Amino acid sequence: QAVRRPDEMLEEMLRLGKQGIVTFPNFGHWRCRQYLLFNGKMPMSKTLPHTWFNTPNIHLCTFKDFEILCDQKGIRIVNRLVVNADFREKSLARIWPNLLAEFAVYRIERR
Repeated sequence: QAVRRPDEMLEEMLRLGKQGIVTFPNFGHWRCRQYLLFNGKMPMSKTLPHTWFNTPNIHLCTFKDFEILCDQKGIRIVNRLVVNADFREKSLARIWPNLLAEFAVYRIERR
């Protein structure tokens, strides 16, 4: 999310290597949704400490957005680990990752 063209970055990553690892915060997490609902502005928290205009995050997305991009680009997701802000895996987050997990680590490769 911190590069200008994440779609091109994925292509280049997999051109250079057989597999790649991508990690990013989930802007579909329930706390982000709640913050938007009650405050009407982009979320700020311990894990997202920047305002919308000075954040290093150029492209904000959810896990589902990323997985759709991978599918469109012919990229296979080998593994996905979803975790909370303490980088711990929670069982409910595995059931509803786009709503309950704060971060993901994806291992990807070309199909």
